[in-house]
Amino acid sequence: MYITKLTFKNFMGYKQLSLPKGTKEFPKGLILVCGKNSYGKSTIFEGIVFAFFGPKIFKGRNAASFITYGESKAELTIFFTLDNKKYNIFRRWGRTGATTTKLFEWDKTTYREIKNFNIEKFFEISSEQALSTVFVRQGEVEELANKKGADLREMIIDLFRLDIIDDALNFLDVESKKRKFSKENLERNKVPIERIEEDINRITLENANFEKIVKEKKKKEEEYGKKIKNYPSDELITNLEKLYSQKNIVNDKFLSNKKDFEEKIKSTELKIDDFKHVKKIVDKIEDTLKEKKKLTQIKELIEKRREATIRGLGKTKGKIEDSKRKIKKMEDSLKFTTREGGLESAQCPTCQNELTKEHFDEMILEFNTDLKINNEKVKSITKIIDNFDVKINSCQNKLEKINESVIRIQGLKDDFENYQKYEAELRKVQEELDGFLTKYQSKFADTKPEKIKLLSIEKEKLYIESKAITLEIKEKQNNIKNNIDRIVDLRNEIKHMKKLEKEIGEFEIDIDHISKAKEFVRRFVTEYMVVKRLVKNIASTTNKYIKDFTSGQYSDLTIDLFGTKKTGLSLKIMDNFNGVPESIEVLSGGDKTALGMALRLAISELMSKIRPTKESPKKNPKIDILLLDEPLAALDETRRERILKHLVKSKTFSQIFLITHTAIPSDFNTHKIIVNKDHSTGISTARFEGETSQILY
Repeated sequence: MYITKLTFKNFMGYKQLSLPKGTKEFPKGLILVCGKNSYGKSTIFEGIVFAFFGPKIFKGRNAASFITYGESKAELTIFFTLDNKKYNIFRRWGRTGATTTKLFEWDKTTYREIKNFNIEKFFEISSEQALSTVFVRQGEVEELANKKGADLREMIIDLFRLDIIDDALNFLDVESKKRKFSKENLERNKVPIERIEEDINRITLENANFEKIVKEKKKKEEEYGKKIKNYPSDELITNLEKLYSQKNIVNDKFLSNKKDFEEKIKSTELKIDDFKHVKKIVDKIEDTLKEKKKLTQIKELIEKRREATIRGLGKTKGKIEDSKRKIKKMEDSLKFTTREGGLESAQCPTCQNELTKEHFDEMILEFNTDLKINNEKVKSITKIIDNFDVKINSCQNKLEKINESVIRIQGLKDDFENYQKYEAELRKVQEELDGFLTKYQSKFADTKPEKIKLLSIEKEKLYIESKAITLEIKEKQNNIKNNIDRIVDLRNEIKHMKKLEKEIGEFEIDIDHISKAKEFVRRFVTEYMVVKRLVKNIASTTNKYIKDFTSGQYSDLTIDLFGTKKTGLSLKIMDNFNGVPESIEVLSGGDKTALGMALRLAISELMSKIRPTKESPKKNPKIDILLLDEPLAALDETRRERILKHLVKSKTFSQIFLITHTAIPSDFNTHKIIVNKDHSTGISTARFEGETSQILY
């Protein structure tokens, strides 16, 4: 059986809930229900249990208390698959007490209502059994681990309906076969103690040899330590190497800058001594700049005059063009006619007065005279402009030479200052080097640069050799430790073999007792035997989980029955760290919770498998899902992760819903129901998220 879909309407904090959305269905396997405290995670579980078994399963609460505040009625629908058939159960109830419950089965194309059904018979499980196995409420795991022996005994009897004892003889036969089988298994695992003791002696001799080697190597390690101690410290060697390196670098820069300066000054009229007094060079640069400024002013004045002359040339050329236009216009537009007396005349195109040929000739002559004068002016002005150009070019050439001189002198000044700077820096480095050698001369046998480099190499070689010896010592010490651990294991194995011998003897005694008990079984078969059979099943099933859940510390749970109901059951568990069985009262809180979780899973698992007597239910319960409410809260991260990984791999239950608000490992990927809450309204919401990829653990 597994749930495929659920819908809530006005159920506690959920106004309207449908999971999953649309046509999607819940998958089989583990589904985490995540969210903060008081957000409504447990409400989803309560809704599922309420839908299946009604409000009577929640003792002390009436159905109206499950309806959302302010609403008059609530509805629940759970869709599920059982025996490859699809069903859904629907419940609706109101504050007045009116209740509707319907069960539907899918029939080809639609859901058909099943009339007159009994839900406990339908699932082959009582509501009390379901509450004890299917729905694990918050705190029940810890409560189960802390139950008193008598309470645990009564719970098991009630849960499995052990009211009648049957077929004790067959039980004795089975028990006899079990013990014979267990005895044979123990005998197959038995190793002669003499062989184990031989291994212990061999390993002891090997350790003695290792200890001798370690002693010799430690002596050699001390010798290397003394040699290294006679050398200057790494810091002193490094500092001296840095000083030599710094001196070489600064000296190279000093010589390079000096040579560069001396080569450049050869191409000038200056001398090196001129730069020893910086003020002279600065004054020379300033004088040159003054000369440049004066020459620039002369050039700008000539350029202004040239521009004015060019404007005058333009005006003169304009007059020439004007005279030419006037002559052309008069020649083109005047038409002379001969009048009486032989006089030629024409009408002036400008003033419209009569113009004689004689007057026209005079005007043309005047215009031509102006043209000649203005052409002479153009020639004269052009010569003046050419003269200005010569002077401007001369000034420009002088300015360029001055600029070159300033740049050259400034560059030489900078080069001189650089080489002076490196000369000063070289003196400073030399002083630091001399001071260092004065202070630490006694630490070094030879302070020549090439010797210091060799010294560093020699010391590094000693370090490497010393480290190799240290590693060899550690390796041998690890071998010794591993051998000691192996000896401890072998001695424990001897204890185990002795324990096996004792257990084999006990099985032989048990087999003999069972054989004798068969004679009296028809007259005296107590409830004790059935209970013993059942609790061993519980212990055996629990053992499938407990070792993994406690990270290997505990295993082999035993549940013993004492004589009276008041005494009840006694639970002991093997502590693999000290090799002895412990009472569960001495377990830590986390280990008790892990044990409680294992017991809870074992009981739930057995409910679907075991029929202790003929009067037990004829059919196994059909509900094989689990609803786990915060079973991991009291566990540490390691135990939580182990239990989660087990639940992912579990094939015992078709579907497991697990509420948790604790941190889940980042690489843990499974299906989830994410629960949220609107704090302003108190209404909860939820969404389903399927796993993104398959992870194998």
